[in-house]
Amino acid sequence: MAFVDFDEMTDGCVNARRNYFMGVWAGKQLGLRSNQLDDYAASVMEADSRVPGPADVIAKVKTDLAGCGKALTDTHLLEQFKSFERQARAEMLVTD
Repeated sequence: MAFVDFDEMTDGCVNARRNYFMGVWAGKQLGLRSNQLDDYAASVMEADSRVPGPADVIAKVKTDLAGCGKALTDTHLLEQFKSFERQARAEMLVTD
């Protein structure tokens, strides 16, 4: 019987969900239409595969927002990121 690391599996789901939420939020800040939000969120999710931690996601969102004239600080973006992480973790804990 193979060992399954449930914490690792859960963290992967939380990270993906958190990054999706961050992408949808940032996409709305960019003024994207609802039919464009999923594609943008996917690009934010893909950005997370570059280096461990939030730096790559924060950098992508910050660059994209700055390109549209919305300069947000790393601190503000990290607060959003952490908020979405808490939301994703809470949703993972909910059972039917």
